[in-house]
Amino acid sequence: MGPLRRSTMLAAAAVLGAVTAVAVPAAAQAAPIAVDFNNVTGTTHLAKPNVDVAVPTSVVKTQVDLDTKTLTGSAALAPLTAKLNLASLIGVTSTVKVVSTGPLTGTIDLAASKLTTTTTFVLEVTNVHLDAAPGINLVPKGCRTSRATTLTLRNTTPVDIFQPITTQGTYTIPSFTRCGVLTPLLSLLLSGPNNTMTLVLK
Repeated sequence: MGPLRRSTMLAAAAVLGAVTAVAVPAAAQAAPIAVDFNNVTGTTHLAKPNVDVAVPTSVVKTQVDLDTKTLTGSAALAPLTAKLNLASLIGVTSTVKVVSTGPLTGTIDLAASKLTTTTTFVLEVTNVHLDAAPGINLVPKGCRTSRATTLTLRNTTPVDIFQPITTQGTYTIPSFTRCGVLTPLLSLLLSGPNNTMTLVLK
């Protein structure tokens, strides 16, 4: 959904909600509206290795209830490619999938220009290879974090229905499991708190 169409839907829904509140009994509520962000981009900063990883174009789908100021939905982030250096000498590239373990939930207040979303997910490492040997995957299937983690994003720019909305939050990377001989190394290199995620909803 493009910004213009999304903006039109939100504006129409806001007007509809106001009209409904006047025209019908208080018990009646306007139906939630679909607001999809199909060109989400951003970055995540991995605290331990001090590395920034780009978030490729991704999709966030929501259902917005203007009466209760809540939203639900789902986030489908594209796989991430992280480039690291072992001992500042050996180049390693990892491909990581962000796999949701529950629905996206949140709150939205257009009047106060506030947006909050919360998701839970595991990180699934699908490939780790030395840059000198890209054809050799060093992790087995099923390599992932040992438990789910939670990410809460809050808007850092105005919730403007005519402009992209930047959101930011921090999350913890748990220890890794099922990664074969690389299990302790991945935990040593990546696991820990204060990782930052920045997503631009558009």
